[in-house]
Amino acid sequence: MEFHLLGPLTVIDDGVPVPLGGVIKRGALAHLLIHANCVVPTSGLLTALWPGDTPLTARKMLQNAVRDLRRVLSSDPARHRGSGGRAALVTEAPGYRLRVDPETIDLFRFRQAVERGHADVAAGSYESAAGVLREALGLWRGVALADLVEDGLVWPESTAWENTRLDALEALFEAELACGRHQAVLGELHAVAAAEPTRERLSCQMMLALYRCGRQTDALAAYRRIRVELVERYGLEPTREMQKLERQILEHAPELDPPSRPALINVATLPRTDTVRGTPPPGRAGLTAVRGRTPRPHRLNDFTVERKRITLVWVRHTLEGQGHDALSVQDGLREAEKAVREEAERFGGTMAHAVGPLFSTLFGHPETGENDAARAVRAAFAVRDRLTAGSTGPAPVAPATRAGLHVAVATGDAYLLFRHGDADAAPRVTGEVADRCFRLLALAPQGQVRVCEVTRRASEPDIAYRVGPEPPDGWEAVRIRRQRHDGADADASAAGPWSSRLRNTPDSPPTPPANGPGPTLPQVPA
Repeated sequence: MEFHLLGPLTVIDDGVPVPLGGVIKRGALAHLLIHANCVVPTSGLLTALWPGDTPLTARKMLQNAVRDLRRVLSSDPARHRGSGGRAALVTEAPGYRLRVDPETIDLFRFRQAVERGHADVAAGSYESAAGVLREALGLWRGVALADLVEDGLVWPESTAWENTRLDALEALFEAELACGRHQAVLGELHAVAAAEPTRERLSCQMMLALYRCGRQTDALAAYRRIRVELVERYGLEPTREMQKLERQILEHAPELDPPSRPALINVATLPRTDTVRGTPPPGRAGLTAVRGRTPRPHRLNDFTVERKRITLVWVRHTLEGQGHDALSVQDGLREAEKAVREEAERFGGTMAHAVGPLFSTLFGHPETGENDAARAVRAAFAVRDRLTAGSTGPAPVAPATRAGLHVAVATGDAYLLFRHGDADAAPRVTGEVADRCFRLLALAPQGQVRVCEVTRRASEPDIAYRVGPEPPDGWEAVRIRRQRHDGADADASAAGPWSSRLRNTPDSPPTPPANGPGPTLPQVPA
């Protein structure tokens, strides 16, 4: 006989499933199999079978179930020759013992295989480990004891088994990645990591697989999603190991390269911000150094890569209230994307990619200007006020559909990736500035525009900020400065909607005087 616990409880006798009867009989057998060859007290069986109030007839019902199980297990002994021997259920104070060969129980075979797989990983025998762990995980046929779970019998042992299964999956992915099979496991790894977002080892493995497949931007986006989940739900930062992996991906650290490169995989190394790389070694794809204002960007697989200084504006848009259907959410996101796009273009910016409720615009592309940071902050004000005040239409926005806005602005060096043959499309942005903007957005209070220190210094002649020491969640931009005709500075209050006043602002700033203090933004009408 064979006993299967890693899925619906099943007993196989010579390849034929054995009928087990009702939930009491199946539950008793499962609990005895979990503690095979050990004495299980009668009180423990009663608690396992009736987690709540135990009925007065529970002990009699258990005795009947044990009698029926003995009939199932004590069928003709000749049928079990060569099939692992016969299981026996015996009475032994203070309860019962199920004598059975552990090799006939899939749970024990799984545990033994997982131990061998972990030992092979620790020894560096990754090929052997991958095979052993694949075989072990193949014993699972769904949720452990799924039929009993459906009947309301949920035991803590099943949670421990699930954790062991996830540990085995992590060890398997580690072995597969060490063998250079990042492409082969990426789909499976992505599915498991998405189902278990709090297991950071799985998330790190997914980021590494994405990076090795040449998808650096996706790897960094995965890190940012995980960090938002941890910060917003648990108030925790990612582990040091995950933060280190993110830095290594940003720097294209050579230790992330696979030990053996699949034939069709060609991963190139981007230049670091603090070093200059020469021509890559023969047989390895790469980039030559980007020195200052390089007139011709370099190619990376299907992308052209350019390094330059830009300002990013990121907006996270959520609908407040409850009871939103899918159509209202789609309409809200569509209107938000339209508002972000129009306001960014009105101030000379470019709409980048939108992922769900997250919208990104960039300033300083295709041409870099000295007032990019100021124009970006003004666009951030306009987007915030247009969406929160509902100025996309003449009618006021109902409270149930008002939007919650988080806005962040960051300035710094970035790598812009352009897909070949699609010059008109917005570039993908990666690098330190994207990471800084993401961190600001995760901490930005609702309804405020938060900027980094670099943005504040670059835009302070035109934007007023709240006075005080530098806050950890960025500087709060509070108003736009305007210049009177007599040259005296004054502040335009940010109390009311900005959009009605900002819409009359010309798109291009005036040319500054030759010896003036620098570029200023257009005047805001009184």
